[in-house]
Amino acid sequence: MSESRGPVKLTNASQIAFCTCMQSNHWPHCDASHHSLGGDGPKIIELDKNKTYYLCGCFKSKNAPFCDGSHEKKPAKSGSMESAE
Repeated sequence: MSESRGPVKLTNASQIAFCTCMQSNHWPHCDASHHSLGGDGPKIIELDKNKTYYLCGCFKSKNAPFCDGSHEKKPAKSGSMESAE
């Protein structure tokens, strides 16, 4: 999980089982790891089959399970201060 990954493209799907236990080897998809490792079960999310979705693969999205581009954002340099104008 230390490797930063980009989004996972998903097409022609009517629903996904989104992993909420964060133990899946196929995150953001549930692989039932919560059964043996503990944790909550998946969240079933209904989708429009006619749309293309990009699922977060980096664990940084504030809109999980969907990608919000956070994997492309670089952290601010330590000691730098940005103007709040």
